Amino acid sequence: MQNCLLNRNMLARITAISAFPILLLGVSAQVIAGSAAAKSGVSAKYSQSSAVEIEISGKVTSSDGQALPGVNVLVKSTVRGTSADQNGNYKLVIQEADAILVFSLVGYASKEVMIGSQRIINVTLEVDNKTLEEVVVVGYGTQRKRDVTGSVVSVSEATLKEVPAPNLINQLKGRAAGVSIISNGSTPGSQGQIRIRGNRTLTTSSGTADSQDGPLVVVDGIPFGGLNDINPDDILNLEVLKDASATAIYGSRGSGGVILVTTKRGKVGKPVFSYDGYHGETRVMGKFNVMNGPEYAQFKLDAAKYNRTSPGTSGYVITQKEQEALDKGISTNWQDLIYKPGFMSNHQLGVQGGSETTQYSIGLGYFNETGIIPSQNFQRFNIRATIDQRIGKHVKIGLNTLNTLTYQNTPGGGGIPGGLVRLTPLASPYNADGTVNTFPSEGSIDAAGVSPLTILTKKDSYMGRTRALRTFNSIYAEVNILPGLKYRFNAGLNFSQSNYNGYNGPLTYFNSATTQASSNAEISNTEYWDVNLQHLLYFDKTFAGKHKLGFTALYEYTKNHSLGSRFTVTGVPADYIKTSNFSLASGQPVASSDFGNSFSETGLLSYMGRLNYSYADKYLLTMTLRRDGSSTLSPGNQYFNYPAIGLGWNVIEESFMKSAPFISNLKLRGGWGISGNRNVGAYSTLGALSAGYYNFGTGTAGQQLAYTVTSLPANDLTWQSTSQLDIGIDFGILNNRITGSVDWYHQKTKNILLSVPLPASNGAGSTLKNLGKTEGKGVEVTTTFEIIRKPKRFNWSIDATYFFNREKITQLTTPQEQSNLGAGWFVGQPLSVIYDYKKLGIWQTADKENGTLAKQSSPLQNPGQIRVEDLNGDGKIDANDRQLLGNFQPKWEGGLTTRFSFRNFDASVVAYARMGMKVIVPYLTGNSTGSGGFAFFNQSRVNQVKTDYWTDTNPTNAFPAPDASGAVANFGSTLGYYDGSFIKCRSINFGYTFQSNVFKKIGATSARIYVNLTNPFIIYSPLVKDKLAIDPEGNSYASGQSTLNPDASSDRGTPERQISVNLNNPPVRQFTVGVNLKF
Repeated sequence: MQNCLLNRNMLARITAISAFPILLLGVSAQVIAGSAAAKSGVSAKYSQSSAVEIEISGKVTSSDGQALPGVNVLVKSTVRGTSADQNGNYKLVIQEADAILVFSLVGYASKEVMIGSQRIINVTLEVDNKTLEEVVVVGYGTQRKRDVTGSVVSVSEATLKEVPAPNLINQLKGRAAGVSIISNGSTPGSQGQIRIRGNRTLTTSSGTADSQDGPLVVVDGIPFGGLNDINPDDILNLEVLKDASATAIYGSRGSGGVILVTTKRGKVGKPVFSYDGYHGETRVMGKFNVMNGPEYAQFKLDAAKYNRTSPGTSGYVITQKEQEALDKGISTNWQDLIYKPGFMSNHQLGVQGGSETTQYSIGLGYFNETGIIPSQNFQRFNIRATIDQRIGKHVKIGLNTLNTLTYQNTPGGGGIPGGLVRLTPLASPYNADGTVNTFPSEGSIDAAGVSPLTILTKKDSYMGRTRALRTFNSIYAEVNILPGLKYRFNAGLNFSQSNYNGYNGPLTYFNSATTQASSNAEISNTEYWDVNLQHLLYFDKTFAGKHKLGFTALYEYTKNHSLGSRFTVTGVPADYIKTSNFSLASGQPVASSDFGNSFSETGLLSYMGRLNYSYADKYLLTMTLRRDGSSTLSPGNQYFNYPAIGLGWNVIEESFMKSAPFISNLKLRGGWGISGNRNVGAYSTLGALSAGYYNFGTGTAGQQLAYTVTSLPANDLTWQSTSQLDIGIDFGILNNRITGSVDWYHQKTKNILLSVPLPASNGAGSTLKNLGKTEGKGVEVTTTFEIIRKPKRFNWSIDATYFFNREKITQLTTPQEQSNLGAGWFVGQPLSVIYDYKKLGIWQTADKENGTLAKQSSPLQNPGQIRVEDLNGDGKIDANDRQLLGNFQPKWEGGLTTRFSFRNFDASVVAYARMGMKVIVPYLTGNSTGSGGFAFFNQSRVNQVKTDYWTDTNPTNAFPAPDASGAVANFGSTLGYYDGSFIKCRSINFGYTFQSNVFKKIGATSARIYVNLTNPFIIYSPLVKDKLAIDPEGNSYASGQSTLNPDASSDRGTPERQISVNLNNPPVRQFTVGVNLKF
């Protein structure tokens, strides 16, 4: 009964939260209706049935002749008006010849024109630099761009849309200097990780701190979840705050950088309806290069020949069925049977408009993607609404709601390809009667492996579905107290719930069991909500015409709540039951890993003050101080201060710059600040006990409940903090034909949580301490070149980014500790390195004949086995011969976007590069089990990825000879390290914008169609060139321990945060056709 009540209460909360957007839409509908009524002349003020209607039309352009879309055209002192289409054209019907038209657009000076006898009115708007620079978002407010002293990069809606993608992670790659992104494969709905200016945190023993290196995401002023949870079509623009002088304003949450997202809002004018949609096809970029039937047969023969323990013998002989398949010419590539074209479609409807007092914006959306593996798909439904209402002259209120419901079905996750490259090619996929050959490897390696074709034929026997609901709601109120003094209140509620249902029936690709008793099912639920309340006071005043003073004060309260549960069973009696009734399962949870729940609740209390001062728009000063207090820390350590200072000099405003007319903009800036990282868990400062039984007698009768210490109190824990110095320059040359910025930064992080071992007498094996330190330096360059600027004819521009980050560890648990081999940490080295033996090649027959091989006394090696460097020259290979081989930190990253437009045609090409880094390829290593690992028949498993392996007749130095002994290969880990450099063409987009009168009959004021090709080709990649991978871009950014098992012969450490190219869903190439319409 208690569970029922809990579920009812939860349902009531979800229903109440979900009903909020519906009520909001009802209010919005009334606003739209009112605006439409005003437009149609229902208002008595404009009801003049006898008046003659006058049609006014024209075009709005900039001073250089460029069309200005979106310009508001209003009849002065009324709410009647329209907006210019994408080509700058407008049309308006009025009833007063003596009326005045007001033309306005953010960033341009407004212009008023008396109509009189004119019927065609073309208008040119001049750039208003003051207005233009007021829209830069800097956190808890806005600043003129010329007044910004921190390192901030802006990405517009138009830039994001150049790469049609279901999430921002894929759209941001290479678009912002200092922002690094690792994807998680091509599984529908998959996400990724994002880092701003590298990593700062060393992972703890459990790897849980890694997520703290990600950025804080703020939507319309309220902290949000992650970028993956935002519908890209809802975004107007985003800003990335990178240096501590900009991020210190967010205190304990800002050390990983801050991404400020501004969503679309309404604007003055008649209702403008829009539709944005695209449909496309997805295909694999390539398939793993696997052995064919004859190559696999030869591989087996070679493995027997080079058997280390019993040469010429093998437990993995060519079976009779395989020989029959070989004789018949059967050579099955299982990838060809499973991968199918996937499809994706996106539909977004929107309306925005309003009067001088009320503006509204509403958006509805639907996205659907089916994967290249037919069992996988992802759906997203979203609804967005905003209202801004002015009450009198001094009060303004508004609200915003973003709601998303997603369904993701990904049984097997992204690991299905691992099995596709493991099954023998010497097997027929189908039986003689046309049914699926359920056990194609019967009698051979992986004899119990079920055919992947069951993914297609037994869809009712498995499930891996996740349903996620997120609703983000915020309200605000602004009061202009006095000229230059304003109060603002923000309140936000962020709620998300996720439910996972998984089931694997017998005789499926995901479960090789032959009886229903071995079927398994799982249900897990997570719920998260947070409340954020902000009180802000703004002061902005100019004194004596030159002294501009601004001050922001903040009081903020945040409360976070999360809970989760998990339940698994086996022995579901029938496939149709799946997860609907666990009481029918014969195998109830036994182990603690089969069930459990979690709960946490934390609070954060913050105060902040920010001072902005500028003199004559030349000399700039920004000072910030924030104080955060957290419930996760113990009394005495709960509060921490985060100061920052930024200085700027608008050199272009100096009189001596008149002697350099080719320089159109020049600003120097620098800043220092401290920001934090809330990497202390909710209850980490408290000690913990675990319950168990102690036997005082014999049998169960003597058992008594007892408690043991599992963790000690850690009252001295505090937050990790990062101090950062940033020096930058912003420039413009040749009337801003060339613009850009260059930043240099140096950041130091201290108080990193590390696990410190304790004596056994303490009861706990280790405890957490704030001991670690890291350091990072880097350079970021962003440039834009307007190579050809010919309005109405041909335009060509290039955006380029280049950046690098050099991070290193400066202290571990003590100043004397120089390394932690288990984690792969070394003082003075990057946070993630490869520490292993150096592979020199493969031992050759000549090495044995000339005595070179005999000089290595341990371990004993034969021709065809891996040769590593004897670092100390003692004739044996042991742990002392390990060395640093590289790291996962790129030497540099960058992106390039080039745009063309010719009359109504436009095109863009986006490229992305990551150079000079290592990646791990687990499926090529010789010490990995499962589907990963070079083909040594290790533990009766082997993958069929084709490699250049050693034989007597092929004395290569690439890969060793196969070995049917089943033993782990000596130094096999050295086979997995590769140059992960790449240059990829990310997107190619072609579009055409129709004249405004083409679709006049259907009411469209602008229309654009386009085609886009995502991931069209790879320009450079050594890994792909050698046919060892499909895509060099890592699809795993691991924290905690590596997926590689420690080499038995080396006891090597496993690197933290390794970037791996795994046997996940292969990368895909997408072709889409889209349309943008406005009515």
